[in-house]
Amino acid sequence: MREIAIEKYNKGVILHFPKSKHDNCKWNKSTSTWNMLKKRYDNGHRDSQMQKLYDAEYSLIPCSDDNITFDELIGKLNEVVNDTWFRKKFGRLFSDTTLKVENASSRQNIAYSFGTDFLSFPPHFCNFPILLHELTHAIVDRLQFVVAFNYNYTTHGRMFAFIYLELVKKFMGERSYTILKTGYKNFNVKYRNRIPQTSAKKKILRERLKLIKTQNV
Repeated sequence: MREIAIEKYNKGVILHFPKSKHDNCKWNKSTSTWNMLKKRYDNGHRDSQMQKLYDAEYSLIPCSDDNITFDELIGKLNEVVNDTWFRKKFGRLFSDTTLKVENASSRQNIAYSFGTDFLSFPPHFCNFPILLHELTHAIVDRLQFVVAFNYNYTTHGRMFAFIYLELVKKFMGERSYTILKTGYKNFNVKYRNRIPQTSAKKKILRERLKLIKTQNV
């Protein structure tokens, strides 16, 4: 596999991702398939899960003393994107593309992803869980341009939560995976496939809502 080229610019680095022989692999049916992802849509554009997901991942984030340097962060990012497992799952989204990573000022109080090709990390947010979190945003944004799902995917919706959990399991291990999955359960973060509702179930839900409205009058 060819190495990722790193180009420096005045605020950070630009990563150039080459093609890999694994980029066109199909998703394994026993793990994550495109069809599985198609069912992880959200009902609208409102990011209703954001605070729930932040609360769920709180125990996963290390204390500030365990943060890494920006150069170490870029090294970790290279390891993740160059990993064969990652290329088999998401390589088609990164093949022959670039990603700009900003070494942000310490005055910036968040790490963030903007669009498909920009990540920003201030020093106090340079750690592995947050790196995977922001990388997941880039994956989901790129995914929407590759596959015509015709559904809404909110910033921290089912799709995001599922892929983030997959990355944590692979690159941080079972303990971290269990911590995040438990957090999802405790804070009701939705990440599983949506269950199609039959007309009978929809009727029951309408009757329940009608009853609730009547009781609140």
